[in-house]
Amino acid sequence: MAKDKPKISLLLSGGGARAAYQVGILKAISEWYPRVHHSPFTIYSGTSAGAINVTSIASYASCFRLGVKKLEWIWSRLHSRRIFKASPYGMTSYLAGQWFARLQADHHERPPFGLLNNRPLRQLLNQVNNYSRLEKQILAGNLDGISITVSSYKSGQSVSFFQGQKELEEWDRAKSKGRRALINTEHLLASSAIPLVFPATRLGQTYYGDGSIHQLAPLRPSLKMGADKILIIDLINQKLDERDHTKAPGLAALGGHLMDTIFSDTLTADLEHLSRTNALLNALPASEQQKINMKIVDHIHLFPSKSFEPLAQKYYCHMPPMTRALMRLTGLSPRDDAAITSYILFEPAYINALIELGYHDALEQETILRNFLK
Repeated sequence: MAKDKPKISLLLSGGGARAAYQVGILKAISEWYPRVHHSPFTIYSGTSAGAINVTSIASYASCFRLGVKKLEWIWSRLHSRRIFKASPYGMTSYLAGQWFARLQADHHERPPFGLLNNRPLRQLLNQVNNYSRLEKQILAGNLDGISITVSSYKSGQSVSFFQGQKELEEWDRAKSKGRRALINTEHLLASSAIPLVFPATRLGQTYYGDGSIHQLAPLRPSLKMGADKILIIDLINQKLDERDHTKAPGLAALGGHLMDTIFSDTLTADLEHLSRTNALLNALPASEQQKINMKIVDHIHLFPSKSFEPLAQKYYCHMPPMTRALMRLTGLSPRDDAAITSYILFEPAYINALIELGYHDALEQETILRNFLK
């Protein structure tokens, strides 16, 4: 790749099953390039389900369309049973094991708590990801860096594990740090471990959970890896329908509100900070920008044009019966407030609807995106 070309980062936020929307946008973008063309992105940053997507795409940085096709093939054939144990026996035995472990004496190590057993996801990631390809893409110069962000339950910090060119340095900032590592399945499981839904993952001596929890600066990994431009595909839920605000919010409404806050609010604040920084730098001459070792970083922020909730309500009946029963037992009413359902509805009809939504949203922005990716 040309040395003078800007380094473009792809940043994918988290959102469980909603991350299928990102696949639709990437599918549209990939069709603008020849079949054997390299990826327009050389830097990848992902959190939660977005971390799973960027790892798959980065592994095929030398052939962008192939990477996207493989990712679409995986997502379009997903079922809940490929993500967590969804059978009546699997769910009851897992929850019984969780309950029994907490009755044991304190000297017995207790497993991390989660309502759903994500062991099938570990098996799926081990089957579909060839992590050695990441290092090959780095050595070939097709990949500058990839970062997977997790949250430490020990320190309360956001940790970005990155793999990339040798000149990339680790960093330590307030409530966040970057550490060099060889990305593997455990990093992806940790980054996508939604609190209470999936159990935390142990890396070394520390348990980690969903990367969105303590992530105060989602743009930082991309900036630290040298991005000149950042394409952000956010999964913020559009609240298009006015609700009856006189009714007290139920558990589902509160849970959905908390989930949306975890996955989206910090990105909005970080984008505002980047825009202010760019405005200040734009007022300075280029020589002054070099002196302070800062540069203007352009960005595009993509997000869904429609709410996820109507789709989640439409395809709610596709969710495994035992999962629906568990949600009912915990006091959730997915039909009335589908925000939480939209995160865990890993069923083909819903997934394909999100891919289609992302595809059409990207086509609506085609001219802007093409100019940005030059």
